Amino acid sequence: MKLLDLVVKEYIAIVEILEVDSPIENDRIIIDREHFKELLEKYAYMTFSKKTKVYKDLNFIIHDGNNYTMPYKDKELKKTVRKVIINYRAYKMIKHLYETEVNI
Repeated sequence: MKLLDLVVKEYIAIVEILEVDSPIENDRIIIDREHFKELLEKYAYMTFSKKTKVYKDLNFIIHDGNNYTMPYKDKELKKTVRKVIINYRAYKMIKHLYETEVNI
């Protein structure tokens, strides 16, 4: 199996889990850093830091600078906290492309 296949399959599986339990706001799923780390460390074919770099480079997550998180205004806590923001639009496109068979 190619590494790209593994990364894409894992990303699709993670977002499918998250879309059941987490609300989708403006094509984004916002989760805690600890939860994200747990999800990415489930399969240790690559380190967490390498996976986050891949996710950032492929636009799977929305981030700022060198971080894998973004400031997010938490309405319950009434303060800004750092969260992981999953790019749901990227997920929909990746899933569509990954599952579409073509004959050439």
